[in-house]
Amino acid sequence: MEHINLNKLSLKEKIAQMIIVNGNSFDKRFGELGVGGIFLDDLNTKQEYKETIRKYQRNSQIKLFVATDMEGYWNPFKNFYKSKTFGEIKTPKDAYFLGKEHGKILKELGFNLNFSPVVEVRNNVWPGRSFRGTLKEVKEKIRQYVKGLHKEKIFAVAKHYPGGSMIKDPHWFKFKTKIHKEDLELFDETIKSGIDMIMIGHPIVYGAINSENKQCTVSKKIILGLKRKFNGLIVTDAVTMMGLRWSYLFNFKKVYPELVKAGNDLLLDSSKFSIYSKILKRVNEIENAVKKKEILEERINESVKRILSVKGYKVID
Repeated sequence: MEHINLNKLSLKEKIAQMIIVNGNSFDKRFGELGVGGIFLDDLNTKQEYKETIRKYQRNSQIKLFVATDMEGYWNPFKNFYKSKTFGEIKTPKDAYFLGKEHGKILKELGFNLNFSPVVEVRNNVWPGRSFRGTLKEVKEKIRQYVKGLHKEKIFAVAKHYPGGSMIKDPHWFKFKTKIHKEDLELFDETIKSGIDMIMIGHPIVYGAINSENKQCTVSKKIILGLKRKFNGLIVTDAVTMMGLRWSYLFNFKKVYPELVKAGNDLLLDSSKFSIYSKILKRVNEIENAVKKKEILEERINESVKRILSVKGYKVID
């Protein structure tokens, strides 16, 4: 097992490890900055994916998370691979084979992280993104899908905690939704199933859990509550979605620091407009917040140790 001495990483390098960027257009400066991962979804051929991922991994001192949304409904490989959607999956056995099939193609291309499965059943926006059936049947399908991904050594991500992200489209709308205990039970099932990460959604929630009029991604109450029962990594939904940005229209510079303060380990900035200069600016915003003691460096270290550990490193501090 490879060792990494946390004390030998600069503050900027540690902060960069907490960010997953859009990698569709190769930019070697992301490797120099030391970002934690790349997100790919807009390439045309297997060879393009393989070559882009190889270039990024060769250019990075620390192994990268290489992520996409492979759910069946969202299919980044539609030019060369046809997938069933979750809504078409009839049995838990079918869910296992779909997870294994998704894992196999992801591994072949060089991915190691899938932002899947969607662990929600209330769905007004994207038919096909969620499994169907009784609560018991959905739980078993989720469990088997995760098992299939893990069979191919792909990290699985349950999303979007605590539920409600498909009541309206958070890409465009800021909204509030009621959470039921059944929503939380589905996520509890993924924790029992050994899920690697949980993605936090942008809705403001009340009911079985309450984000106190903040979007869940910036709600310390939501995230720290989840961390009390889940030891894996917490990743944000894409930070440029309007579901979050409506609250920061004239002060987006506050978003990254507030996401870190809330307890997120990984910040997903997968927008194609989030080019290197913008990511560097956001890293600097967190770095400045640490220097001003608005964020403790130990808070950064806590997440980076978890990230490096999941990547397979033994962390020395």
